[in-house]
Amino acid sequence: MVEETIEAKLKRHEDALVACMAEIERLRAENASLKANNASAHQTLRAIYADSTQPTGHRIRAAQAAIGHESAPLKPTEAPLELSAEPIIPLSQLVEERRRRCDELLALPLSAREALIKGVRRDGGNGGNDTAG
Repeated sequence: MVEETIEAKLKRHEDALVACMAEIERLRAENASLKANNASAHQTLRAIYADSTQPTGHRIRAAQAAIGHESAPLKPTEAPLELSAEPIIPLSQLVEERRRRCDELLALPLSAREALIKGVRRDGGNGGNDTAG
């Protein structure tokens, strides 16, 4: 087993300290930029999840927190119907009225009934064909 010398150990700790200080400076700068732009909470979350230098876990959490503001949930809406109800006629009364109307129509002469039906015209022939032949 090789033992680390005091100088090597000191150098390793110095390198770690330099790396930590660089990270602290980077975080301070990021914190200052987030405070300086006076962004809303949503804008800050967007900046975090859009920043590819951020750790994946932070980006995922920021995206989860922001998604509720970026895509609104679907909500049911009232149907734009303006309905008016017709009075309910009992079936027995309705059948009576329809039978009475049918009897009145059958009592009319044939020419009067034909006049009530649009497009019906008697031409005197069997097949309704006006050609002689």
